Amino acid sequence: MVGVDGSDQSSKAFEHALTLARWSGAELHAVAVIHGPDIEMAESPEREQLVARARGRLEDALQALKDKASEDDIELQIHLLEGHPVEQLLELAWQKNVDHLVLGHRSKGLFERLLMGSVAKRVVDFARCTVTVVR
Repeated sequence: MVGVDGSDQSSKAFEHALTLARWSGAELHAVAVIHGPDIEMAESPEREQLVARARGRLEDALQALKDKASEDDIELQIHLLEGHPVEQLLELAWQKNVDHLVLGHRSKGLFERLLMGSVAKRVVDFARCTVTVVR
């Protein structure tokens, strides 16, 4: 399973996960999670607009990854979830009995790390499977 968000770092993580799936013949799942402080703090009408915009962007990104995987004859299962990324990734990994989770590493400033923490670090801390963090 690979966590993606449309960033360059998640593209690198996807490439790594695709290589692992190619080598091992494993099933591959790509997961994107709609989340962000702007969404969490927005009032209802604005929140719905932000979620819809994020959903559209992430659906496009997931479809592009699915198309790329199919070029390598790998069937990619895509998941678009809403909530806290750490909780959503760990829950889906548990439900799908995932044995390896791949994430990208995003450099953040000190303030952002203190405010939000690192998704990759928290997934590494709590995952029940092997986790690879790609830089």
